[in-house]
Amino acid sequence: MSRRKKKQRKRSSAKSTERHMEPRSAASRTRCLTEEPDGRQRLRLTAELLEDAHPGSGAGGGGIDALVARDRKGHPVIWASHLEGVLRDAARKLKGDQAAGDFFGRAGGQRQRAVFTSLYSSTQPASRIWRSAARGAFDNRAPRDDTLRVVEHVPKGTKFEGQVELPRADVPFLKRLLQEVDALGSGRSTGAGRVKFDLTPVAPLSGRSVGGAKERLVLVLRNLDPLCITATATPDNLIPSLGFVPGRALLGALAAWLIGAGHRDTATLLVEGSIVLSDALPLPRPPDDLSAVEVLPAPLSLLHEKPPGASGPIPWWACSPVGTRRFDGYAGGPGNSSGKRPEPNLFVCREGVGDDWIAYRPKLRVRLRNGRPDPNQADPSLFAIEQIVEDTCFLCDLRGERDAMEQLADSLKPVLEGDRWLRVGRGGAPVEVNRLAWIKLPSGAKATIGYLILTSDLLVRDEKLRWYTSLDEETFRMLPDWPDDVKVSPVVQEAAPVHGFNGTARLWRMPAFAIRRGSVFRVEGSGISRLAEMIAAGQWLGERIHEGFGRFRLDETLPGVTSNGTLNANLDGLIEAQGDDPDEEIARTIHEWFEEHNDLAEHGNASNRRPSLSQWFDLVSELESGVADALNSRLNPSTAGARSWRNADAKAILEKLNDQNPEECARHARMFVRRLRAEPRGRRT
Repeated sequence: MSRRKKKQRKRSSAKSTERHMEPRSAASRTRCLTEEPDGRQRLRLTAELLEDAHPGSGAGGGGIDALVARDRKGHPVIWASHLEGVLRDAARKLKGDQAAGDFFGRAGGQRQRAVFTSLYSSTQPASRIWRSAARGAFDNRAPRDDTLRVVEHVPKGTKFEGQVELPRADVPFLKRLLQEVDALGSGRSTGAGRVKFDLTPVAPLSGRSVGGAKERLVLVLRNLDPLCITATATPDNLIPSLGFVPGRALLGALAAWLIGAGHRDTATLLVEGSIVLSDALPLPRPPDDLSAVEVLPAPLSLLHEKPPGASGPIPWWACSPVGTRRFDGYAGGPGNSSGKRPEPNLFVCREGVGDDWIAYRPKLRVRLRNGRPDPNQADPSLFAIEQIVEDTCFLCDLRGERDAMEQLADSLKPVLEGDRWLRVGRGGAPVEVNRLAWIKLPSGAKATIGYLILTSDLLVRDEKLRWYTSLDEETFRMLPDWPDDVKVSPVVQEAAPVHGFNGTARLWRMPAFAIRRGSVFRVEGSGISRLAEMIAAGQWLGERIHEGFGRFRLDETLPGVTSNGTLNANLDGLIEAQGDDPDEEIARTIHEWFEEHNDLAEHGNASNRRPSLSQWFDLVSELESGVADALNSRLNPSTAGARSWRNADAKAILEKLNDQNPEECARHARMFVRRLRAEPRGRRT
């Protein structure tokens, strides 16, 4: 190539780069910010696997090097981040980086126009295990050392379903991208993960009425995808998440939706404080009566007994589970024994006055991810992110004057009716309004002594504008509207940092320090009735109360204390228990089988030969592959090679496997073979 042609190519490349890097026009930015909600459409996206696929989780276990990603129910899932990444790559090849950035957003800048949910499977198909190894040489089939890989796959024929919300004008572009994508998951270049997409419209929801506006609106939110509310400003390899949605994050999500829909005046009501929001706290299950349900962070003085020690040869996982007894640390525990402080992200809830308090924790999961913020980046960036699992319900309320609430309800009507989503947290996870109720403000109750519990972080400054990290009676008297005839004595209090990010300005908010939610104070005096009136009227303490800060409640007894010596209920399994590995229960069952038929490891004579280890491995492979006749062909052998399955002990194991449900049969068989393989070699030969 001549030098002149090289210079011309370099100039054209530079012009193309400048054209891709130039900022979007004002008209384009206005179109993205003022997209009318009626101009958006929700579609149902289904995917059917034509070949085995590996939507990786980045983790391994149980003898498998790479496990598939699973949702909270244990079903395989294709995360929205992977789907968006594959579609973004197709958009780059089809339309270029500029079009891909306009549709899918840019890191640290414009949000993507389409909101995807993950693709979930309604069933739990049997996994398929693929093993592979690298050759020692081109002409040598011997495997190279340390190259054996065991990878779990989702079988072909599995169907996944999700949803996407995007502007109507972008629907043809999305359909074109789905035609370009023919595979998902790992190993797409080798033919794995071939998929067929189908896109159908979703009819708008009907039947839910927003109703007449009142001074208080109670909402039940539900996250359709895992949700991360970053707990630190400078995350390390792990991005931690809070267990709830702070009011400031919810306010930002509502304001961003209103601005995008063209309702800037209504968004101003939220930002300037005319409408006050609370934190969205997680619930153990959807409540029946929104006017009676109560949820708050566990008081810091709510301690629980240390678990009793177990004696004897029985392991801890074989013992019967014992419920947690919780008591008031300020009043002293049972027998004046010391207790352990509340677990992180512990909440207490009751569904009505007089019901027992239930202590629970929302389920959080750590997920491994990698990504390339820069398309020219050679190696992906590996990091871990903590998330609140999908389908978690949150309770929050909004308060304001009747006129302001009517304006808010009218502007947010598509969201309140469930036809549109909010985007909350890191990455803008879709969150829907599951239920709503308009409730009158309650009247203040009368009391003379009790606990004052902070249900949200409290921001208070001194005369030099420094943040208080602890409060005493003198500090409380400096707060506006605080009654003079109330005596306060701290019980337990802690400080907590407060971070924030302004999504509109793309700037970090100034950090602050707050009195931590869950801090407990003892109050007494005739002015407590005035505090009860403040709670009823929504007059909270400290600064930034419209973002959910400074909320408190009064209780005569500490919420969450185990009543009448009974244990906390488990809500029929709806509360996520901190369970153990389910393989441990299977291992215990297999141990009982093996003790009952302990001579299966013996080689036996020619007339009473047991199945070999390789024959057991073949059985496991057929069960994991879903072969319907795997057990029946061995229970009723018809060939000379299958004669060893007529052994009485082997036949008894086959019958025990046949009694298991299809989903557990392969797992029991694999655990049995692992135990059989672990026997001393002398017993197997």
